[in-house]
Amino acid sequence: MRTPKILVQKFGGTSVSTQDRRLKVLDHVYRARENGYKVAIVVSAMGRHGDPYATDTLLDLLRRDGGFLHKRDYDMVFACGEILSAALMAHQLKQHGIPAVGLTGAQAGIYTNNNHSEAEILEINPSILLRHLDAGEVPVVAGCQGVIRDLGDFTTLGRGGSDTSGVALGVVLRADRVDIFTDVDGVAKADPRVVPEADFLNHINYESMLEMARYGAGVIHPRAVQKGKDGDIPIEVRSTFTTNPGTIISSDRDEFPVVGIATMGPMETLVLEEDILGLEKRASMEKNSLIMSLVDEDSGFLLLGAPKEKSQELFEAKEAPGEFILKTIGNQSWISLIGTSESIIGNKDDNLLGKNGIKVFYQEHSSRRKTYIVSSIEEKRAIQILYNEYLKR
Repeated sequence: MRTPKILVQKFGGTSVSTQDRRLKVLDHVYRARENGYKVAIVVSAMGRHGDPYATDTLLDLLRRDGGFLHKRDYDMVFACGEILSAALMAHQLKQHGIPAVGLTGAQAGIYTNNNHSEAEILEINPSILLRHLDAGEVPVVAGCQGVIRDLGDFTTLGRGGSDTSGVALGVVLRADRVDIFTDVDGVAKADPRVVPEADFLNHINYESMLEMARYGAGVIHPRAVQKGKDGDIPIEVRSTFTTNPGTIISSDRDEFPVVGIATMGPMETLVLEEDILGLEKRASMEKNSLIMSLVDEDSGFLLLGAPKEKSQELFEAKEAPGEFILKTIGNQSWISLIGTSESIIGNKDDNLLGKNGIKVFYQEHSSRRKTYIVSSIEEKRAIQILYNEYLKR
């Protein structure tokens, strides 16, 4: 008798925001079980800011009175949205004849460090999940959360943490694949809102997807991609609302030499005389404060960038270098061309944007990425020009 395979399905907030959409979730779970899989699912909080049980709506209960916000309190409230979602989805699965059990991150055996609001998973005990799977049940796990083993305190994994929860569970359960369900059909070569004709990739390498995610492609969180790479587990990004195949992220080679364009903006950008921070400090700033960085290939200047809502963190970063600060510029877009071949990206005309009247203030070229810093008012035009040159087929 064939041993049932395991599939982990992660559903984002838009996928569980209404009854009709939750029925789509039920369809995906049912179909996977019919195909011989044992299924575990991970869910985000329902909806987006303004919806009654969305994470930011719940956090507004803390924010509205002002004052200092303790991160432990933040995590307790943050965790509630996913717990509600897990309980509701488990209930609805049972109502439709599919045995299920809702679990908090703690009940699922997810243990983290004590870095509230940006915790890292240290260990997952798979025994509880495997017991439910072996009993024919669907564990419905609240995403983006875990627990500090010795204290029992809830922790959360930062924005996009439900993606990380899903992939981490897939790795520890030795699942065949992790499906990240969202409201788009996969990973697009460029933002369809800017380039309506941009199509979706069939597959992409972990390294290229990591660069896409780090530099603005919001379809999956970079920590989740890194977890997948470390555990060598395929991830499929696909739509909740269709049965179409999505984009597979794996160790296979990229589909094309240049796979896509990612964008961050508008950004507040700090210019330092040189890279006095070093790679380790810069990586920590990106991970913990979402402050991005690059070294301009012409001047050697270090550029630190953050969206306007993270300007306080950028200001704090500004205090450390002191006299090395040259200037701060606002309303810049960081546009990154992602691909596998340095020669293909490098040998193209680097003055392409300039010839089209778009000033490139700074740029960085790595083996899988070419990032241009341009004025945000030129963002859409720059993306279209790059798309036509590198990706249009």
